[in-house]
Amino acid sequence: MLQEELQERDIESWAGEDFSAAQALADEADGIYRQRKFMQALEKYRESLAAFQQLRDSIPERIEQHLAEGHQALNSGDAESAHKAFDLVLTISDEHPRGIKGKARAEKLPEAWQHFTSGKKAYSGNDLDAAREALQQSLSVDPETQAARELLPEVLAAITERDYSQAMSAGYAAIAAENFTSAQEAFKRAQKLKPAAGEPQIGLQQAINGIEQHRIDQLFSRARQQEESEDWHGAVKSYTKLVEKDASLVSAITGKARAEARAQLDDQLQALLDDPLTLGNSKRNRYARGVLADARQINSGTPRLQQQIEGLENALTRALIPLPVRLRSDSSTSVTIYHVGRLGNFDQREITLKPGRYTAVGTREGYRDVRREFTVAPGEEPPTVVIQCAEKINGVNNT
Repeated sequence: MLQEELQERDIESWAGEDFSAAQALADEADGIYRQRKFMQALEKYRESLAAFQQLRDSIPERIEQHLAEGHQALNSGDAESAHKAFDLVLTISDEHPRGIKGKARAEKLPEAWQHFTSGKKAYSGNDLDAAREALQQSLSVDPETQAARELLPEVLAAITERDYSQAMSAGYAAIAAENFTSAQEAFKRAQKLKPAAGEPQIGLQQAINGIEQHRIDQLFSRARQQEESEDWHGAVKSYTKLVEKDASLVSAITGKARAEARAQLDDQLQALLDDPLTLGNSKRNRYARGVLADARQINSGTPRLQQQIEGLENALTRALIPLPVRLRSDSSTSVTIYHVGRLGNFDQREITLKPGRYTAVGTREGYRDVRREFTVAPGEEPPTVVIQCAEKINGVNNT
């Protein structure tokens, strides 16, 4: 019977007045029936049945209404009202899934709402990290806590904006301090936080430019130090790197040309100083004097160049002062010194020769020729050169 079905659903607790009104119609119909007014009783029974049917038909709507009330209470943190609404749903339909779920959420609501309230307060106080942690705790208790779900994105956006601003500020502070590597790292953090923003790329480019300018400044500084220490080949390398980095650097272009000229002069001077014995040669002597004149024109007063000029001047002077050389032979050997002349036969002879390297040749009929190379060097003991042909040639008729 419909009336009994409604009573089994405990209708008195959720539609008591309407049920009482419908029941009153049924009681009235019974009274009329007992008066044997059958047609009137039938009409009243129909009214009662319609009222009971209307109550039964209203069940889905009533369930939805109580569910809505329950969710509204959940969203406002009203645990008592939420329990009441979902209890009504489960009274009407004790296995209703959404009612069961809502009741479970109502059980968790005090804890979830406490975390939400803490998060909201922290957010108002601009304690963004604490707000994020509290809201995440709220959602870990009940992932469907609407207030926390709505507020958390705002908090996360504020944290992103805060971290972005801090990263950008740190980047420009690092640039001001010429710490360009740190600046790059900061701008990359900002770029990761807001990929669509254009400002981090601008900052990154400034950091990159700063790094490049720092490298250029370092190369210029190294090149100047190399020039001061007269390391001209090192200076050429430094200026070459500068020109490769930026072909419009006038100072690097002129510096490279200057260093190349000085490196070439340094090589020429050092080569002459390393082999002073060649300076006795007239051609070599003229070349050396030309190099010396070039060096004097620079007149930089730098220690290495001054030392080279003085060294070459001294070497040129000493290269023209003849030194005594003693020659010993056997009177049978004819002696000739290349680029000096034929000396003929003798037992012993002394001649003066300018410093240099010489080759003496001895010849004697029927004997193998001999060669003796010797050096005449300033400041050293004059050499004694023995040259005589002592090895007979096989097969020669000596009679």
